[in-house]
Formats: sequence, C-alpha cells, structure tokens
Amino acid sequence: MKKTILTLPLLAVIITASLNFVSCSKKAELTPVDIKPIVYQADNITVKVEPKLELLLIALRLAEVQPFSNNYYNQDYSQFVDGVDNLFAKQKDHPFVKEIKRRSKNYKDGYRSALAIAQYISDDMTQMTIKQKELPKDIESFWKGINLKTFIAQFNDFANTSNYARIWLLYEAHLKRQAIAEKEYQTFNIKGIEWISKFFFAPDSKPEYLFYSSTLTSGYYFALPLSFKDDKSVITQIAGAYWTKDNDWNNYNSTLNITASYVFDLLEKHWDLFSEDLTRIIKKIYDENQLTDKVTDILVKSTSATLFSIVCTLD
Repeated sequence: MKKTILTLPLLAVIITASLNFVSCSKKAELTPVDIKPIVYQADNITVKVEPKLELLLIALRLAEVQPFSNNYYNQDYSQFVDGVDNLFAKQKDHPFVKEIKRRSKNYKDGYRSALAIAQYISDDMTQMTIKQKELPKDIESFWKGINLKTFIAQFNDFANTSNYARIWLLYEAHLKRQAIAEKEYQTFNIKGIEWISKFFFAPDSKPEYLFYSSTLTSGYYFALPLSFKDDKSVITQIAGAYWTKDNDWNNYNSTLNITASYVFDLLEKHWDLFSEDLTRIIKKIYDENQLTDKVTDILVKSTSATLFSIVCTLD
C-alpha cells in the first residue's frame, strides 16, 4: 500500500506532462483556411483569383508598400478596396504585416520576389510546398534569411485573426466580375497570345498562360517566374483588373508585358553571357538621360527585357 501511495505523485506528473504536451501540440497546429479560388478556363488561358495571393497583396497594402498602397482605382473597384481597408484596419500591427514592412523598407529590387512566394503556400494556408534547405532563387531577393515555419505561422494567423473569409463572402460578385473581365479581355485579344506562342516557341509546343486577376495591384502587371506543367511552359502574370477588351492600346501593352516576362526569364537563365554588355548599354541610357537610379541586376534585366519586347512586338 505504501509503495502504491509513493507512485501516485509520479503518475500525476506523467499524466500532467502528457496533457501539456498534447495541449502544446494542438496549439502549434495551424488552422486551415477553406477558401476556394475563382477559376475560368479558355483553351490554354487560365484566369484565377487566388486567395493566397490576394491575402499577400492585402498585407503589402497594409504595410504601405507601393504600388499596392496606392489608390489609383476607378469607381468600379474602389468599393472593394475600401472594404479591404475597413475590414483589415485592425491588422496593421500584425506581426506578418510588420515583417513585410521591415523587409520592404530598404528594398531596391522589383517586387517579383515578394509576390512569387505565394506560389509555394498550400491551398489551406497551413504549409509551405518548399523545404527550408531548397529555397527557390526567385524568392531569395525579398525573403532573404526567411524561416519558412515562422512565415507560414504568421501568414496563417493573419488569415484567421482577420477573418479573411469575410472578404470572399462580401465581395464574391466583385471578384468573379474582375476575373470574367480578364478572361474576356485575353480571349478577345487572343491574337497577342497566339503571336507570342508562334514567335517564341516551337511549332509543336503550346505554352499555357496563367493570369492571376487582382484589383490590389493598382493597375500594374507583375510577371512571375516561368514554370512548367506537364512539360509545357507556363507564363504567369498577376494582372491588374482594369483593362477592357475594346481598348486596342491595351492589347499591345498586354502583349508587351507577357513578352517581357518571358524574355526576363531567358535573361536570368543566360545572365552570365549577357550581363556585361547589357549593364554597359543600360548604364549608358541612364547616364545620358541624367537618371540617378542605381543600375542593379534587376533593373538591367527588366529594362533589357522591355526593350527587347518592344522590338519584337513592333515587328
């Protein structure tokens, strides 16, 4: 009997420790976010409103990162932006927003790197689809030194504490309308995409085009890195939801943007061969125009890609 009494405290400690371990494990688990993307498909063109990307864009806006913090919105879109600002007003001091603000403070490169990370977040926003030791080159610029566990924990908490799902409930009609407008625009101006496919790719190769439609880009288009699906090239753009299908100038500009995004990847792939000459050429352009911007690799690649694209699209 005495022996049994002596073991009871030890048993209690073991049970308590076990319960605490289970409790801590549950606390460490992230809460899945169940929001379905809006997707429209037309042949080799896909238009998508992606929840992960939209949440990242909201965080960039709250962190006052330009151009995402700009208010260049016409009346058709201002209601959605105002709704985002109101619903997320209390989240400006969230750790995830603060981290983005800290990183963007002295960031000089294009925001392609900041936005590219959205592609590596699981659909339920609880996991990263990449490993810490295998960080893709396309995110290293903005996210240098990132801890993926911390990132996804903050991202997931940002989605849940802000009740992000409200945006999709309240503005589903708006999000669908902007996606439909993008699909109509791209299919109406299909000649531009057909020209790119024919000009840059082999006859038996039919690249796919993925457009993430978003109001929160303030009208800007951003090119994400070239990817591959079933051995097909996938050209990906974050498309500002503004252009209409009956604007011929936008047709040319859209073709120019898509071409530049593809050429940018070609330049990165063969950068060692072209860097010396391209840097010299772009620096000369900047010097003669008395521009004071520091010529960085990203600036040289972007400018060169754009200039080459203009030459191609005017052919």
